[in-house]
Amino acid sequence: MIDVGGTLWPNSWPFRETDGVGRHQRVGAAMPMLDAVKVDALVADLIASSRIGDEARAISTETPTTIAAAEVLIATSLTRQGLPADDQTVARIRRAMALPVADRMKPLPGATELLAEIRALGLRTVIASNTYWRDAESYWEDFRLLGMAGYIDAIVTSVDAGHLKPHPAVFEMAMRVAGTPPERCVVIGNREENDIEPALALGMKTILVHPDDPKPASSRAHAVAPDLWECAKALKAMLGA
Repeated sequence: MIDVGGTLWPNSWPFRETDGVGRHQRVGAAMPMLDAVKVDALVADLIASSRIGDEARAISTETPTTIAAAEVLIATSLTRQGLPADDQTVARIRRAMALPVADRMKPLPGATELLAEIRALGLRTVIASNTYWRDAESYWEDFRLLGMAGYIDAIVTSVDAGHLKPHPAVFEMAMRVAGTPPERCVVIGNREENDIEPALALGMKTILVHPDDPKPASSRAHAVAPDLWECAKALKAMLGA
């Protein structure tokens, strides 16, 4: 199970002046029954409502646990605009707000090589990530555009699990998808509190990797790696390969 922000992708999330235009286009496509004025009003409401979350993600791609769920924010915005707030509409809007990353963010050095090494070892890779707008479908789009999807077997996000890490729901859902008991799982992530500690509590092996973070003073992880190439070596050593 592999985390994304700070593990496969950089910690910082770049924002651009064109983000608003991009989201307007995507929301308009997701809600073709709305005219441009209503799309403008809805997107403006969504962006204003999520500003605290966006500012937090400008610091880190990790989603802070204090941010209100995107589904709640979207449903509230839709209701304010006099629009239906059923689950399907909320899901369409959330995916529309999840701007693709391929043209704005490169994977961290060694990310593709790590995924390739995991595949060469005969292991399955499940992405297990805290997210805000993105669900598994949005992530699949990202990884396809980045040329990494062929190395990934499944994707589980906090949106899909209904809870943010360190809640065990993300890991438990990932185990169900993989069909693997905890003692046969290795969690790779950059956050002691979000990745390592909950994985250890479930009986999983762990690797703390810090390619985009300061070296940790200490860790309970089974192995600590400064970059993703060393992470691959640590995984091979852990498996006795």
